[in-house]
Amino acid sequence: MPGCFKTRFTHGVIGLVITLTWLLAATGTAAGQAGTNDTEATQWERIYERVEKRFEQRGITNTEKSIEGGLLRQFIVHPAFGIDWDEVPPPTLTNSSAMAAVNAFIATNGWNTYTGGFFGFFDKNTKSIRGLPWKEIRDRDFPALTHNGILYVMFRGFDYNANGVAYNPGTNAFPGWVRGFKPLKNHWYVWALPREPTTLPQVYEGSQKGGEPNGTTNPSQAVHPETNRTPAAGGSSH
Repeated sequence: MPGCFKTRFTHGVIGLVITLTWLLAATGTAAGQAGTNDTEATQWERIYERVEKRFEQRGITNTEKSIEGGLLRQFIVHPAFGIDWDEVPPPTLTNSSAMAAVNAFIATNGWNTYTGGFFGFFDKNTKSIRGLPWKEIRDRDFPALTHNGILYVMFRGFDYNANGVAYNPGTNAFPGWVRGFKPLKNHWYVWALPREPTTLPQVYEGSQKGGEPNGTTNPSQAVHPETNRTPAAGGSSH
């Protein structure tokens, strides 16, 4: 294609990517989650409609072809997981092998692969994990790390602007810089680390109220798994 057109096309795509990142940033709360009993095609239609509406609300038009052409799918984990950080459904697999890959990841890497703070959270020390206990994404790889007894899996974002799910089986605390978290089921949480300053819900498993600002509802009851356990066998399933 001609150079000037190619440049405009490239800039247009980059602009749309930036806009999608902004629209789907972890700043909202669940509203209009896709029905889990719908077909995947129907779920995608609802995702398209919701994103187009968000574009329209901000005065952005002529994005339909790019959205429906596949670019949007790079920002959505699965249509059943919605578009906001806290629309992820509880784990859909509960059989005896549902947690095999997670247990193997922890056995191999331990509970504290990342020892830093807010900056650089998902910038380094991540490893790939496959086999999460959701049938919709069972065969997909995601970046993951462990920190102070919690396994964090990133679904979308980068560095200190990210969200995903966390497995927190032995503590009753999240770091204060994890600004949003909600329980799903069986010690799984959704979590969010938005770049923009915003207040997000902080709800612990078994509690209907948010945690304290430092991310702990009752520090005296917090139990931390053994740090950096490294049994001989284990590893992510591929």
